[in-house]
Amino acid sequence: MHKALQGTIAVPGDKSITHRALIFACLTSGTTRIEGLSPAHDCLSTVGCLRSMGVDIDLPADVETPTAIVTSKGLGGIGKPSKILDAGNSGTTIRLLSGFVAGRPHIYEFDGDASLRKRPMKRVLTRVAEMGASISWLQTEGLAPFRIKGGELTGKRFDLDVASAQVETALLLAGLQAGAKTTVKLPHAARDHTRRMFHYLGVPFDAEDELTTSVSKLDIEIPSKDMVVPADISSAAFFMVAAAIIPGSSITLKNVGINSGRTLILDVLSRMNADIKVIGVNSHSGEPVADIRVRYNGELSSATVTAQEIARGIDEIPILALAGAFCKGELSVSGAEELRHKESDRLQLIADNMRAIGAELDLREDGFTIRGSKQLKGGSHWATADDHRLAMTGMVANLVCENELKLEETNSPRISYPNFADDLQSLL
Repeated sequence: MHKALQGTIAVPGDKSITHRALIFACLTSGTTRIEGLSPAHDCLSTVGCLRSMGVDIDLPADVETPTAIVTSKGLGGIGKPSKILDAGNSGTTIRLLSGFVAGRPHIYEFDGDASLRKRPMKRVLTRVAEMGASISWLQTEGLAPFRIKGGELTGKRFDLDVASAQVETALLLAGLQAGAKTTVKLPHAARDHTRRMFHYLGVPFDAEDELTTSVSKLDIEIPSKDMVVPADISSAAFFMVAAAIIPGSSITLKNVGINSGRTLILDVLSRMNADIKVIGVNSHSGEPVADIRVRYNGELSSATVTAQEIARGIDEIPILALAGAFCKGELSVSGAEELRHKESDRLQLIADNMRAIGAELDLREDGFTIRGSKQLKGGSHWATADDHRLAMTGMVANLVCENELKLEETNSPRISYPNFADDLQSLL
């Protein structure tokens, strides 16, 4: 008999919004207080890189909610880095900051851990090079470590072939330092945190439609403005799936960001007939937030995740695979080939791990189809490749398998959610 999940929990602040809040505060002049900051190591990598460029960031320890106080002089205050900019494991840090520094008149050397050194960087760097920045690959072309020599940038139009909010944001940050207009068009909708935060802070931009955003050179002073970061829906997703598949469960997740570019997990679980309610919609610094209540509702039904919607929840696919293992029918996922280039080849490891615990799964280059099963045997090795999302999925899977899993490691969740194990235990 599996233990049910019961209770109320506040997951940490949203990682994507935290990165942007820290970086965009540097577009303003004055002191910005950011509350609800994600405590993830990835976000601390962004803090470390900005500090190396001379930005004053205080992380007070004596406050109830994780907080950053950023004192900035605007873009002109971004200086020559005191050392190599170490992005750690954070793809968001290295990509967003690559655009951010492209127009500064200094040399910036970026590196990261062994995992980050395998992740593709050309999608940002070839484009900022087209705008006028000088790029040097220091070991392998297309991968970190690399050097950016910032310079006079010229705005351009970019029609992206992948709906990447990271690439879009990096190019818009470069565009704020470029002569002539910079326009970025996505092939389909992705998270719009950048637009919302630009609007909230007063950074000028034009929105032709929901897929196309333009900026020009930022030549006005933007006064600083305090921000509040919503709770991270990608972190909440693990508890949502756990409650939907474990009999007797009923949980409430507080103040979760429900940006429509991030709600794939809500939409898919609802399509699978999970009992999910969104309660008390509010707003934090231009982002919609709400409490989310999830109750066990019996067997889940079949669902399909299409390539057009995958950008709205690519990081939630590992935990959704576990939901698929408990549906009546099958869960099919397409358009998720980007998962092969995350901290690990997530698609391959999802398939290997799910098959090992007794699920039936067909793997494709861009996704998988998993057939539901009444019971998962477990007792197997669960590979994580030091990937936080796979480790957290394994910790939830451990609650529903007949036999205990042999998890490869449980340290990697510190990348995004340092207290995940404790919070999960607190609900059991």
